[in-house]
Amino acid sequence: MIKIADIRKHATRWPQRVAVVDGETRMTWASFSDKVSRVSCAIQDLLPETRPARAVFLAENSWELVVSMAAVSSLGIPCVGLDYTAGPVATRAALDQLEPTVVITSRAHRALLEECGWPNGRDILDIFLDSEPVGLPDGQTVSVSFTDLLVSAPGDPQPVEQPFEAFSFTSGTSGVPKMVVRRTSFEARRFADLVDQYAFDEEDVHLVTVPLYHASGPGWARIFLTLGGTVVLGPHDDAGELIRIIQDEGVSTTLMVPPVLARVVAHPDSEHLHKTSRLHFVLSGGRHLNRWVINNAWDRLGPVLHLYYGTTETGVNVMIGPEELHVAPCRSGRPMPGNTVVVLDAENRPLPKGSRGRVAIASYQLMDSYATSEPDFMTLDYGGRTQRFLLTGDSGLVDEAGRLELTGRNDGVAKAEAGKPLDVNIFGLEADLMDLPCVRETAVLRTSLPGAGEVLVVPFTPVAPERQESGYRAVSAACARRVPCLPAYVVPVDAIPYSPTGKVRAAQLLESVLPLLDIRPADEREAETVGV
Repeated sequence: MIKIADIRKHATRWPQRVAVVDGETRMTWASFSDKVSRVSCAIQDLLPETRPARAVFLAENSWELVVSMAAVSSLGIPCVGLDYTAGPVATRAALDQLEPTVVITSRAHRALLEECGWPNGRDILDIFLDSEPVGLPDGQTVSVSFTDLLVSAPGDPQPVEQPFEAFSFTSGTSGVPKMVVRRTSFEARRFADLVDQYAFDEEDVHLVTVPLYHASGPGWARIFLTLGGTVVLGPHDDAGELIRIIQDEGVSTTLMVPPVLARVVAHPDSEHLHKTSRLHFVLSGGRHLNRWVINNAWDRLGPVLHLYYGTTETGVNVMIGPEELHVAPCRSGRPMPGNTVVVLDAENRPLPKGSRGRVAIASYQLMDSYATSEPDFMTLDYGGRTQRFLLTGDSGLVDEAGRLELTGRNDGVAKAEAGKPLDVNIFGLEADLMDLPCVRETAVLRTSLPGAGEVLVVPFTPVAPERQESGYRAVSAACARRVPCLPAYVVPVDAIPYSPTGKVRAAQLLESVLPLLDIRPADEREAETVGV
């Protein structure tokens, strides 16, 4: 998050200009500067001194969280958020890897922290973001409310003397989250590259729709705060409110995960945003956007949609703009400055364009290590120089125009390894379904059912009620073509459930659709004319 020195610079230049908007709260740069000064100095006085300073938060987006993040950053303390939807096992694993000295929680997620056995007398500063500490003092733990920090005396916070480190966590898709460690900062270079390429400036108003525990949230917000622009916190689960904010606050840039973007462009109030808003840059990432979202984003928002690909370990690596998205919707983009993407064969040798293999990335944003294991690095002579690459968990190809297209996973659910064509075909099925014009969103779930064995369960949402039957037939045909060896149970649903960061809630989805499945032998089902 932005530090006190930059905040004070903007507060001096335009004290009454709005820096952060959170609902009815409109925090000016002068107010932002005052609050961060007070909170950072109070934290400095209470900070444990026995080990390296590290901060963690379990809290939903709020102006109080933004101030807290800016305060610890001003002290040179690395700050990372945890996914509060991950559950106690993943949360405990993340806390044990990080060993924080400052823990920031909101009332809504306090129970999760305590279920993980924290703070439990540990030598930490325990900050209650929107409530008062309860109970007796807990051993060496110092508990304090954000309100008390906020009324402390302002001053000039002095950064903690310790080596630079930055932390983030993987999503934990294939197990517990892994802590990613970086020992040098790349922020200044990436800031310069993005500002130069996309002409961001202090007049931009950036809408945050992802949780700040996701690295992309504070990463993109920091760009616009550093420029002196305005950041608006918006709800990820209310498309109508997001559209109102875009119009009323003059939003010019935003990042939305694909499900949130899909809900916005499907909402009737977004029909004329291309004429009534200031939007000039909309970013989305994660899995490929489907064709329906790309087309509707162009119609409703104008030519503003960009898609990026990157990982927690490698940063933001490739980008594709609105014009190319129309001609190459399944591509993830071209390498950004300072990034090299290569596709490798089974012996880690570079493959020619158009050949599918394992994706490896060289970048100034590369991680240094995991906290508990060694990453897959390799040194390769490529592009006329020797570069250090990280072997990712993705497989893909680079097309003749130099654009990366993802085609599978080397780990996790859809492994794309030699001898496992089934998993490759499942990934290809997902891509095929995203190109169907009658399907708004879908998911491919591989599971076992009593009496049926291993099957695919494929929920989908049609673009309109009258397209449900044609959507059913199109999805069924795609399943039979791509994965003929597994029975596919296709079922229409009103919506696919997603996490705040755009991940399909697979367990919740499967539980909701299982009662709807027609689990009979294939010959019996095919004997009927199905129009569900």
